Amino acid sequence: MKQRKENVDTKCGIWNMEYGISRIDDEKYRAHAWRVSLRRRGITHVKNFTDRKCGGNKQALRAARQYRDQFISANPPVTRKEVCTVRRSNNTSGTTGVCTYAKRYQSSNGSVRENWYWEASWPLECGESTKMLFSVNTYGQDMARQMAFNARREGLEAVEGVFWRSKPGAMVELKSDQKNKVSPNHRVA
Repeated sequence: MKQRKENVDTKCGIWNMEYGISRIDDEKYRAHAWRVSLRRRGITHVKNFTDRKCGGNKQALRAARQYRDQFISANPPVTRKEVCTVRRSNNTSGTTGVCTYAKRYQSSNGSVRENWYWEASWPLECGESTKMLFSVNTYGQDMARQMAFNARREGLEAVEGVFWRSKPGAMVELKSDQKNKVSPNHRVA
């Protein structure tokens, strides 16, 4: 069975109007259809639109787009902020994106010295991320920890868009008046 993705990505993962739609052409079983496959909160939703039942290739594609758009309206993608606040099982600070660690240095006299830091990190554009370090030696344990929490919160305020697992950092907004279109001026966050 041959399955062909019609999605074309550009810099940072902007998807074209066939997001979530792929073509199936299987000559052996005479299966010709457009498939809508979308994943939401761990569940994959798949529906096929056969050329025969829909009255041809173009009509099947039109039906697949309509179904996909209705599905996305009813089940919007997870936002990037939601993904950033999911607490992992190995988190020990109590806040996602904030951790503490030690950097070891060897001084000129040969002794090893540890400097402890609180680190805050958050995503930027195109799958990149940034971080800020707060020294426990400079600010003290409680102040450095609080500064890291505050930096993380402020960093997440600028995070926009929806989370696409297939292309980290991609943002696409589907508005009812612009269905099936992705504007080239959409900001990728």
